[in-house]
Amino acid sequence: MNTLPLLLAWRYALGSRHEKNISIMVKICFFGILIGSFSLALIMAIMNGFEKVTHEKMQGIHSQIIMRSHGDPLESEEIGKILTNEWPQVVHFSPTAIRQAIIQPEYSDDITNVVAIKAIDPGKESNITILDKKIIQSLHGDATLQGTVKENQILIGTTLAHQLDIHVGDTVNILFTNDQQASSRKITLGTRKAIVSGIFATGIDEFDMALAICSFSLFDSLFPDVGVTQINIKLKPNADENTTIAQLKERFGLEVYSWKELYPALVAALKLEKYAMFLILALITLVASMNIISLLFMHITQKRGDIALLKSMGLSDRRISAIFIIMGMSIACCAAIAGLALASVASWLLETYPFITLPDAYYVSHLPAKMEWHLIGIVLIVIIFLSLISSWFPAHRTKKINIAEILRFEG
Repeated sequence: MNTLPLLLAWRYALGSRHEKNISIMVKICFFGILIGSFSLALIMAIMNGFEKVTHEKMQGIHSQIIMRSHGDPLESEEIGKILTNEWPQVVHFSPTAIRQAIIQPEYSDDITNVVAIKAIDPGKESNITILDKKIIQSLHGDATLQGTVKENQILIGTTLAHQLDIHVGDTVNILFTNDQQASSRKITLGTRKAIVSGIFATGIDEFDMALAICSFSLFDSLFPDVGVTQINIKLKPNADENTTIAQLKERFGLEVYSWKELYPALVAALKLEKYAMFLILALITLVASMNIISLLFMHITQKRGDIALLKSMGLSDRRISAIFIIMGMSIACCAAIAGLALASVASWLLETYPFITLPDAYYVSHLPAKMEWHLIGIVLIVIIFLSLISSWFPAHRTKKINIAEILRFEG
C-alpha cells in the first residue's frame, strides 16, 4: 500500500502520452521549468564568477588584511614574530610604507604627476600580492619583484609610463618633501634620480596611473623618518577574516581592516546584483512552476472517476493527494536537473573558452562563470520548494471531490 501512490503516479504519467492536451501541458511545464532553472543557475554562476574574480584581483593587489599606523613607525620584525607565534591562521606578512611624491622624466619640467611611492620587501611581498604576475616589461628580463625592485630602481604602472612617455631603462626624477615642512608656508622639494626597472599592468587605473614601487633602501633615502607604516597580512584559505581582524585590533591597538573596506561601494554593488538577479529569476521560475497547477487540475478533472473509485475502496485523501504531488514533483525535478546540467555545461564553456569580451569599465576582460556545488544545491532547493507548493495546491483539491455524485453520474 505504501508504494501505491507512486505506482499510480507512474501509470498516469505514462498514460498522459496518449492524451494530446495533457501531453502538451506536460511539455510546457517541463521546458518552462528547464529554462527557468537553466537561467537561474547560469546567472548565479556568472554573478559568482564576477564576485570571485573581482575579489581575487583586488585582494591580489591590496593584500587580504591591512594593519596600519598613522603615528610612529611599526616594528615589523617584532610584529612578525607575534603574528607567527599567536596567529596560526596567518601564513604570510609583508611590511610596506607609502608616501606621496612627484615623478617626472629626466628632461622634463612637468610636476603634475603626483604618485604614491610604495616601499616593499620584494621577497615577502611576492607571497602576499600578485604584482609579480602583473609585470609586463623588465630591465634585465627578470620580470619579478626581486629582479625589478632594488637599490635606486622603481617599478611604475603602464598608464603612468604612457602619459610620461617613459620606457624601461629611462631615468626619472623623484620630487619629494619631508614631514618637517608640512606646516610650513614654503615647501622645498628634494630631488632623487631613479631608474625605471619595470612596468606593471594591473588593469586598475588607480594603480597603473598613480603608483610607483621601490625598495626600502630607496624609500629611506627619500623619507628617512617614516619607516614601516603598514603590515600586509595573508590568511589561510578557510580562516575567519572578521574574527582575525577583531583579534589583531585588540592585541596591537592599531588600525586593522580588510581590503573590502577600501571599496565598500564595489563590494556592496556585487552583492546587491547577485541577490537582485537571484530574486528576479526565482520569480520567473515561480511563474514557470505555476504551469504545474494547470496541468494537475486538468489531470484531476480527467481522473475524477478514478479518484472516486479509489476513495470508495478505502484509499485515504492523503494518499490520493500524494499521487498528483508525485506527478508534479517528478516533472519539476527532471526539468530542474536537465536545466542545471545545461547551465553547468554553459558555465564551463564560458570559463574554458572566454569568447564573450567585456568593455574596459569592468575589472575583467571576459565574462566569467564559476559554477559551484552550493549554487546547484540552492537552485535545486528553490525549484523543488516552488514546485512542491504548485503541486500541493491542486492535489489538495482532491479532498473536496464528492464520491457519491461522481459514482452516480460519471461512474
